[in-house]
Amino acid sequence: MKVGILGNGQLGQMLQDSITDLTDVQVSLYDLRAHDDEALAAFIAKVDVLSYETENIPANIVDQLEAHADKLAPGLDALKVFQNRLLEKNALRNAGIATADFRAVNSLEDVHTAVQELGLPIVMKTTTEGYDGKGQYVLRTPEDAEPAWETIGNRELIAEAFVPFLRETSVIASRDRAGNIVVFPMTENVHHEGILRYSLYPAPALSQDKARLAENYIRQLADSLNYVGTITLELFETEDGLVGNEVAPRVHNSGHWSIEGTEASQFRNHMLAITGAALGSTEPKFASVAMLNVIGEETPAEKAETIANAYRHSYGKEARPARKLGHVTVTGNSDAERDATVNELIDLMPAGIWPPKH
Repeated sequence: MKVGILGNGQLGQMLQDSITDLTDVQVSLYDLRAHDDEALAAFIAKVDVLSYETENIPANIVDQLEAHADKLAPGLDALKVFQNRLLEKNALRNAGIATADFRAVNSLEDVHTAVQELGLPIVMKTTTEGYDGKGQYVLRTPEDAEPAWETIGNRELIAEAFVPFLRETSVIASRDRAGNIVVFPMTENVHHEGILRYSLYPAPALSQDKARLAENYIRQLADSLNYVGTITLELFETEDGLVGNEVAPRVHNSGHWSIEGTEASQFRNHMLAITGAALGSTEPKFASVAMLNVIGEETPAEKAETIANAYRHSYGKEARPARKLGHVTVTGNSDAERDATVNELIDLMPAGIWPPKH
C-alpha cells in the first residue's frame, strides 16, 4: 500500500518513521510549502491513502482534495471542521463535550458585544490558522476591545469566555475504519508564552472520574465524525470537571512521549488506522514519562545523549527564537526517577515552570 502525507515537517517524518518495519507500506511526504497544483495531482495519483500532518492546509489545496475525498483519512469533513474554531466549538458541543461560552466576531462592534455578553476576561482568537499562542489576544478591560481588533481583527474571529482552569491536559485516541478506538493515557501539559514546554504521564493527581470523562469525550467526538486516524482533544481541568479547549485532527506535540512511552505510539497507530491494519496497544511501557520540548536553541538538549533514560529527537531545523527544534523524552520506573532526570535537563525550560504544581 502507498501512503501519502501532506506535509514533510517533523510530524510527517515521525509518521513515516513509525512504520519502517512494515515492508508492505510505502510512505511519501508532500512539501506543502512548495505547492504546485500539477505536482499535488501527480502525488495524489500515486498513492492509495492520503493523510496530513497539519490541519492548516490552504483553501486552494483543500479545494483540490475534494475530488479525492475517498482517499483522505482523516476525512475532508473533519479537516474542514477543525480548520475553523467556530465549527470546532460546535462540533465539540454536538458530541456532548462541555466548552467555554463563545461568540463569533466579525467587527469591532462584535468585540464590544462579546465583552458585554461573555464578561471579562475573554480570549479572542482567529478562527483559522494560529498555533503556539499566535493569533490570540486576551481582553481584560473594555478598553482592550479596539487594540485587540486592530491586532488580530479585520477577519473572522471567535471570542471565548475565560475558563478558570486548574491546569491543561490532553487526551489522544486512534480510531480505525471499523470504528475501533484505542485511547492513550492523559497527560498534564505545561505551557509558557503560549508554547507547550513539557507534558507529563501520568497526569499528577488525576482522578479516575476525570480520566473516564476524558476517554468518553474523545470516543464521542471521534464517533460523531466517523473519524479515521489519531485525534487529540485538549482539555481544561476545572474544579467541576473537564472543558474542551481545542482539537487537533492529527498526532499532537503532547503525545510525542508515546514514541518511547507506549507499546504503540500515536504516530504508529495513526498509520495503522488509515491503512486498515489492527491498532496497537496504548499500554505504557514505564511508570512515568516526561516529554520536554526543545525551543529556540538545541544545545541544552545535547546533554540528553549522555543520559540512559533520556531520548533526544532533533527535527533538523534552523534555530530561531520560539521555534520547536526537537524534543527529549525522559522515562522512569517512578515519578522520582523521571523527575531526577528532568532536573538534569532543567536548562531546556524557562525558570519557574518546573517542578509541576500538582
